[in-house]
Amino acid sequence: MIFNIGDKMKKLATVITISFCCFILLSSCEKNKNTQTPFPPAVEESEESTDVDLPPVVMVDGRLYMDMGYVNSSVTCGTADGEITSSVDSSKIPEKDNESNFGTGYEYQLWDTAHINVKINDKWIIFQDIAISSWTIPDCVAHFTAEVTKIQGDSLLVTVTENPDKIDWLLGELIKPVRLPIDNLDYSKDGKTVTAEGLKGCKVEVWFDGTLENGDPETSYPAEPGQIYKIRVIED
Repeated sequence: MIFNIGDKMKKLATVITISFCCFILLSSCEKNKNTQTPFPPAVEESEESTDVDLPPVVMVDGRLYMDMGYVNSSVTCGTADGEITSSVDSSKIPEKDNESNFGTGYEYQLWDTAHINVKINDKWIIFQDIAISSWTIPDCVAHFTAEVTKIQGDSLLVTVTENPDKIDWLLGELIKPVRLPIDNLDYSKDGKTVTAEGLKGCKVEVWFDGTLENGDPETSYPAEPGQIYKIRVIED
């Protein structure tokens, strides 16, 4: 399933607010005087928010992490640091370590100070600490730079020009064209309509889930990334 990155960010902003509200309510119930709440007191009144399904959240080492929806393509070792052993309802926020609101049995890896990876459907999904205000795509998500060579209906045909060293094993020396649907193209002429008009010869940066179809140079079809998260036009 492919999401429009703008809509996804708006949805994340909404669910983050909901999650913060729930977290504050739980903290208030526990009456923990040592817990610092960096959010406006007014949001504590949003008790109805606990009745809606929240995005996947897990607690590890006392921190709450939320699903960003991205695959970590930089994972080179499958060794887990822990496992989710308890779960609460999808409308609730976890209250103890190794607890989630989406089930049990999932392994996780500690990644950096702001992120962990949770193994879901054999993919390491990135979860970010909800205390982090920035929700930019992490560097560990597969991405590359390319030049647009042709506009083909609702797709761009591009040639890869740069592949970051961290994930160069994903694309290797990919010399064949790559087809990119414009569903997640972050570019518009009038501020409303997403269009590929005038992009021939421009450079774009592409973030995707690390999978590639038709990558074999012997096939005549253009290569196609699996799930594309964002296509950003690089302005001169």
